[in-house]
Amino acid sequence: MNFDSISQEPLLEVKFFLEQARDQKLQDWNGMTVSTVDEKQRPSSRVVLLKKFTDDGLFFYTNYESKKGKDISKNKNVSINFWWRELQVQIRINGSISEASRLESEEYFNSRPKGSRISAIVSKQSEEIESFESFQKTVQDATEALKDQKITLPDHCGMYKIIPEQIEIWKEGEFRRHERTLFKLESKKWIKSYLSP
Repeated sequence: MNFDSISQEPLLEVKFFLEQARDQKLQDWNGMTVSTVDEKQRPSSRVVLLKKFTDDGLFFYTNYESKKGKDISKNKNVSINFWWRELQVQIRINGSISEASRLESEEYFNSRPKGSRISAIVSKQSEEIESFESFQKTVQDATEALKDQKITLPDHCGMYKIIPEQIEIWKEGEFRRHERTLFKLESKKWIKSYLSP
């Protein structure tokens, strides 16, 4: 993942820690918890992988008809969290979310292994299934049916883009003296402050 397009604070600080986690080869260094809220205001969290990070936002790929997709269709406010025990750093980001462009989604989809693309096509993410074995059979049947065909991005899959509005950088300190730096986007300008641990 290339972060060369990042040019503004506090995104540069987020980039710094992502690069540290990547360079230290931490397991799932780009894993982030995404929290959404449904129509009854019930929160739901899951870990997804950051696929792209630019000045425009943070991107991840999913099924638009999944639980998270249905939540997002009703409430564009989301929260994400990065946590790296080895770095003793946590990053919390609140912002709004929208679908990325079709081109961005296609570029990512086409970079995935064929097996992953077929699974994306047949999966009805978050819906009940008869069994894991039945899903495996569906994938096998689709793999056979599509073996000589070009696998293209289905309408129900794509990238989401999270536009940060608030970013907190949390650095673990000795004796619970953690350093917490908060950035809030106000009138297109990032305002920096500090929080008590």
